[in-house]
Amino acid sequence: MSRTKSTGALLCHAPHALLGAICLGVLLALVLSLPVAVAGVGVLAACGAWILALRAGPASVAYWLLVVGLALAGWGWGCGRLEATMTPQVPTQAVTGVVDVDTQPQQTAQGPRARVRVVALSSRRVPAGTRLLMDLPRDAGTPIRLGTRLRVVGRLAPAASARSPGWWRAYLERTTIAGRLRVTSVRAIGRRDGLTGLRDRVRIAAADSVGDGLSGERRAVVRGMALGGGAGLSESTAESFRDAGIWHLLAVSGQNVAMVALAIMALLRAFCCPKRPAGAIALVAIIVYCLVCDGGASVVRAGIVGALGILAELRARDRQRWYLLVVGLAVLLIHQPRAIGDPGLQLSFAAVAGMFTIASPVADWLGQLMPKRLADLAAQAGAATLATAPVVIWHFGELSLAGLLVNLIAVPLASAIVVLALSGILLGALTAPIGVALGWVTGLGAAALIWMSRVASSVPGASVALPTWVAAASALIAIACVIWLRRLRAARGPLVATHMPRVVVIAALAAMVAGVAAAIPVGPTSEPWPRQAAVTALDIGQGDAILLRSPDGAAALLDTGPPGAPAPIRRALRRAGVRRLDLMVITHNQLDHSGAALAVLDDLQVGTFATPVEVPAIAARARRQGTAVRLIAADDVIQVGVWRLDVLWPLAGFTPPEDANDAALVVLARAPGISALLTADAESNVLTRLRLPDVDVLKVAHHGSADPGLEGVLRRLTPSSALISVGADNSYGHPVATTLATLTQASVRVVRTDRSGSVTAMGGPDGIALTVERQ
Repeated sequence: MSRTKSTGALLCHAPHALLGAICLGVLLALVLSLPVAVAGVGVLAACGAWILALRAGPASVAYWLLVVGLALAGWGWGCGRLEATMTPQVPTQAVTGVVDVDTQPQQTAQGPRARVRVVALSSRRVPAGTRLLMDLPRDAGTPIRLGTRLRVVGRLAPAASARSPGWWRAYLERTTIAGRLRVTSVRAIGRRDGLTGLRDRVRIAAADSVGDGLSGERRAVVRGMALGGGAGLSESTAESFRDAGIWHLLAVSGQNVAMVALAIMALLRAFCCPKRPAGAIALVAIIVYCLVCDGGASVVRAGIVGALGILAELRARDRQRWYLLVVGLAVLLIHQPRAIGDPGLQLSFAAVAGMFTIASPVADWLGQLMPKRLADLAAQAGAATLATAPVVIWHFGELSLAGLLVNLIAVPLASAIVVLALSGILLGALTAPIGVALGWVTGLGAAALIWMSRVASSVPGASVALPTWVAAASALIAIACVIWLRRLRAARGPLVATHMPRVVVIAALAAMVAGVAAAIPVGPTSEPWPRQAAVTALDIGQGDAILLRSPDGAAALLDTGPPGAPAPIRRALRRAGVRRLDLMVITHNQLDHSGAALAVLDDLQVGTFATPVEVPAIAARARRQGTAVRLIAADDVIQVGVWRLDVLWPLAGFTPPEDANDAALVVLARAPGISALLTADAESNVLTRLRLPDVDVLKVAHHGSADPGLEGVLRRLTPSSALISVGADNSYGHPVATTLATLTQASVRVVRTDRSGSVTAMGGPDGIALTVERQ
């Protein structure tokens, strides 16, 4: 055979390496910048060496020189593409102009927020097409929907600061969001037109008609599964979906798109439609589906990955399937190298890879227990869940053990719900009763998912926190086991093949369980209940949440920290072993103290809700839950187990000042062996008015902000320990250096939640003992 033929054979047998070289080169651009000219010279040199080797050297040398050339080409392209798609730097300044709404406005703790695209702004440094986050006034007065064209007046600022966490800055880079526009005046002047405007109208119509006839959380679940997003879900249901490992069903991922398409194919095949026409229809369905879904670029990526899964399903050979997958990855990276950091992209590719490797033997096994088509769907769901687990651990630091089983039922059920919901949108446009009937059926499925999520999340240890190294370890073990067992299956023929499905499943599960077991601490998932009175500053980010526990099981919570999805307080309370609160207190009505109060009321039974200020929404929810509501002021005393809580501030009938912090509740908490002054955000200008006794523990006011009178307060209190409840990398710079220095000079031991996690103080034979969550 000639060298040319040898090289051709080598290229035919290893095209994956050529595409892999391009991907590797593009990814190198994320780590090290390479001038395009240098990359071009390298490519020419590699190609020249390849031609020489092809004519006079071994075929393998020519092949690997080509690989090097492609890697250099990818490297140069990646560097150029990163520069071309770099997010523009926006100035901080007042602006006026016109923007188009890219996403349906969502309610946040700060008010309505949407993503917009600039049509024209008064700042020349912000070109047309720039993406911005837009914060709207709470009372905008203008109906704003997807595609609305707005004339705005507001203040523009960068979307991230030097103190912003790395994940946020990476997200902004991937989505090319350049800044944040805080609007003071807004007026709708029309809608955008063209193909984008047509898509807007289709998406709005789909969102309005999906789950027709449903309401509340069932409609929110159906809409989330069909079109993406968790808007409309209560905090408790959202948390249940996360702990049960099925939150991904409410996001448009490659796995979801592939499962929907596979369900459509299975339905068509059940009506005797040939495989290839069924696949073609499924591909068309993917395109239509992605056009009506929320999510922008992430939906496009999910659609590409889902389409690859369907194309691979139509191919008989594993080599061809993997080639399609690598082609898709190369296309996405060539378009936007930063996309590799997107958790959604990683989850999508991991899910499809799991379907390629694990699904077939799992389907063979399940086919002995259930109908083949149902076994195929369950196998695809189980394979995707196992394959994505390392990615979930890597990015989110936890794994839903319940989800490994729940997804076997939930994913096929969700696929059926999505197919019916999309059918309801189409058929409902023709005749409303059919749309309502299909909506009612999808509502039954949504109710089943809600029930499953709540049951699964209530199981102790349903979700466990894990270090990121477990992700790498479990992924390597699983990959090694699958590769070895598949080779063993091919080598030993029918006898091994008969038992191989069980072996592959057991090996994959064993790899995951081994990684999880190595990271789970011995003992229960929540910390033991203290045998004596304990005060804990819970790690809930930038906010306050102080937990008092009594050895008899009673518990009181002063403030709930900020809102969130899920609210951080929920996990903190679960880790502390709290299943019921005898008392919940809101010290003053600011979001970093009261933002998660509704979530706590939804999640736990609360005996009494107390506050010194009017908080109508929280009080109304408490009364509906059967919780006693009480307004408190100075001289009030509340007993919770062994804890006695004396209210020192504010005075009864006190007129709230402009600064809400000056009206924050101050409580002296005492129990056998320990006393603590809980100050919320009330600083020395308030504390110096009060009769302050000696205490063991001080909860430092206002997250450690600057307080010129703190030294005088410390002289009166003489605490041995101080707890600072503060969020990591917060934009306020809390705690400030002067406050830390004052505490240190007073010989007070300081512990911060941003560095130590939740901090617990208890009385001991040698004084106050402090235990921290993180060393």
